[in-house]
Amino acid sequence: MHKNTPRLTFRLALAALILCAFVSPTMAQSGLMTGIVYDDRGEPLRGATMRAENPAAYPRTLTTTSDQKGRISLVGLRSGQWHFTVEFPGFQPTTFAMPISAASASRPPRPVIIRMERIASLILAGPLAGVDVKLLRADLVAADEAYAKGDFDGAITGYSAALTKAPALTSIGLQLGSAYRQKKDTAKAVEAFETVLKSDPANGTALYELGDIRQSEGQLDAARDYYQKAATADPSWAKPVLQLGILASNQGQTDAAVAQLKKVLTVDPKSPEAVQAESLLQKMSR
Repeated sequence: MHKNTPRLTFRLALAALILCAFVSPTMAQSGLMTGIVYDDRGEPLRGATMRAENPAAYPRTLTTTSDQKGRISLVGLRSGQWHFTVEFPGFQPTTFAMPISAASASRPPRPVIIRMERIASLILAGPLAGVDVKLLRADLVAADEAYAKGDFDGAITGYSAALTKAPALTSIGLQLGSAYRQKKDTAKAVEAFETVLKSDPANGTALYELGDIRQSEGQLDAARDYYQKAATADPSWAKPVLQLGILASNQGQTDAAVAQLKKVLTVDPKSPEAVQAESLLQKMSR
């Protein structure tokens, strides 16, 4: 199972927004929000409903649901401040706000991690067996709030404490890695993602993040290897396949690039990555 790596403000931690300028003139000032919805055991939730609201935009409200991997996305959000509400039966509604703005379409956004908490106050089975859930929640809330304020040291302290209490929750390890990336402590970020892989070798998000780090460092062969492993871990995930196509294109490997971009259209034809792949294929055919 692909466990892509949470409450209120941590959603900002992994949010990255892109401009869909290649869709239409109207979309030129709009962006994309993607996320992954997890339960409090770190399992993806299928069928969670997300509602986005912005009184200054038209339409003012957009809704969507998460797929079998917990993935959720909204395309065409006008630039501005949006308020999101995520709901799933048996779980407390989760709300958060974040700015949406136009950004480069050449890089897909990293997903917002949305953690849903059960209505029950105690969880007695699974990874949280024997864990003081109230203390764990306190650590996570403090970490989320620190992250939102740009206090990444505080966020790292909170996520580290939470991970000590519940080491089986790899989603917290992903959050910790993201906080280190925001702090620009690449070595610690790599360590956090590699720790996730020790307990979950097929964790596609950790593999993808490591690929993204290596690509930013110019280590393209290592980046390609991680992206390929992420794509293998979840054959239905188009994001790493898109990056393989972009890498090949940037290195002048036209045939390989075309093959990967066409694969994106097959893997997930309705995804934002498919839209990007189609645009790149059109540019390459000119």
